[in-house]
Amino acid sequence: MKAVGASGLGHLADLGPLCMRVGVGAVFAVHGWQKYDQIGVDNFAGFLDSLNVPAPETVAWLQIIAEGIGGLMLIAGVMTRLVTIPLIAILLGAIFLVKDDLPGVGFVVDASVGIGRELETGLLAGLLGLLFIGPGRLSVDGALGMETAVAPLGSRTATREPERA
Repeated sequence: MKAVGASGLGHLADLGPLCMRVGVGAVFAVHGWQKYDQIGVDNFAGFLDSLNVPAPETVAWLQIIAEGIGGLMLIAGVMTRLVTIPLIAILLGAIFLVKDDLPGVGFVVDASVGIGRELETGLLAGLLGLLFIGPGRLSVDGALGMETAVAPLGSRTATREPERA
């Protein structure tokens, strides 16, 4: 008997972590490159200094490297769970240091201000998903046998009591 809600897409379960890695990784890679190439490290460090972040130059470089290189590593699925940790810290910093201090900023984009927390929340959800389920088999980590994702629900074996006659 097929479980309620079960679909014929179970054989595509490995595409889930791949889509998460590529989507979230691309956003981080682009934002890291943007901070380096368009905004500039000194300007970004100045912004961090205005938030009273200690050692703003060092933090700026660390964040640019974490976003740029970490984003590319996510896309490829290299050390995926480890890479999510600094990126999660960056998002929490963005939410609590930057977005909380802006007047009128809510969860979704406020047209009068032009910003909200929805992007950071979505990226945070994607990173937490990757942290918990892993990179999936369609990754460098998976190809090297380092780790994959959890088995789909339909393939897990449940421990049941034997039926009595």
